[in-house]
Amino acid sequence: MLEHLELSFSEDTKAPSEIPEMPSSTAQAWRTAEGAVVALGHTVDGTHWMHWPGLASFAFGARHGRVIAYPTRSVGRRTVRDVYQRSVLPVALQALGAEALHASAVHTRLGVVGFFASSETGKSTLAFELSKRGHAHWSDDSLVFDRSCASATVIRLPFRVRVRGSSGTPRPPTSTLPPRAAVGALFLLERAQLVGREPVRIEPLAAGEALSALLTHAHCFDVHSAGRRTRMIQFFLDLAANVPMRRLQFRPSLSELPIVANAVERAITALEGAADRNS
Repeated sequence: MLEHLELSFSEDTKAPSEIPEMPSSTAQAWRTAEGAVVALGHTVDGTHWMHWPGLASFAFGARHGRVIAYPTRSVGRRTVRDVYQRSVLPVALQALGAEALHASAVHTRLGVVGFFASSETGKSTLAFELSKRGHAHWSDDSLVFDRSCASATVIRLPFRVRVRGSSGTPRPPTSTLPPRAAVGALFLLERAQLVGREPVRIEPLAAGEALSALLTHAHCFDVHSAGRRTRMIQFFLDLAANVPMRRLQFRPSLSELPIVANAVERAITALEGAADRNS
C-alpha cells in the first residue's frame, strides 16, 4: 500500500548515484521562491533519486517498497526524517503512481478539506487554526491522492506541525481517522489587499482556473515524461470537475486569522448542507 513506503537508512557513507549536473534534459530541480536549487531528481536503471546537497540522497522505486536514505555524515537522522516526511515522501508517491498537491488539510464531516497555495501563504497556519477548533488535522504541506480509488481519495501520512504557536514536535496519527478519506472540498489560498471592512472573500473557482492552479501547486517527480505528465493533467482535470473548488482571498494578518477561519467554517457548513440535499 502506498502509505507503507517506509524510510530506511543506509550505512554507506556515499550514495551509489552521482548528483546530476544542471541544466539537464533528464533531471528535475526543486527550487526556492527565489530560484535557488534545493534538490535534484533523476532516474538511473529504474531507481529514482532525490539529492539534497549537503543533507542526504534518497532512493526509491517500484521494486524497493521503501525509501532508502544516504545521509551526509554530519547530518542527524531526525533532520533527514523530517525532510523525508515533508518533501521526499509526497514526491516519491507521485513518482510511483499517486498524485500530490502542495497543500494542508483538515478532516471534517464533509470529508477532507484541503488548502493549497504557494509557500508562506498561510496553508499550515489556517489548517492548524481549524484543528484547534475540533477539525482533525489531516496533513501539513502535502496532500496525496490515491489514484486507485474511483472518487477523489487522499492518503493519511505522518507529518510534523510547523507553524507559529505550535511546538514543532511530530504529531502522531489521530486514532479515529481512517488511513484514507474522500475529499470534500479544496480551497485555493490567495493573499489580497481587500478593500472594505471584511478581511476575507470566498467564491467558487471555475474549473479552468482550478485546473491551472492545481497544476501550478502539484508535486511532480519527472516533468520530462510526457506520458506521466498527461496522466497527471487528466487526474487534476477530473478533480477540478468533481470536487467543490473555492478561491479564498484574505488579508495577510494573523490578528484576522479567527475571522478567516470563521468564514471557512461557514463555507464548509454550506457545502455540507448542499451535499446532504443532493444525497
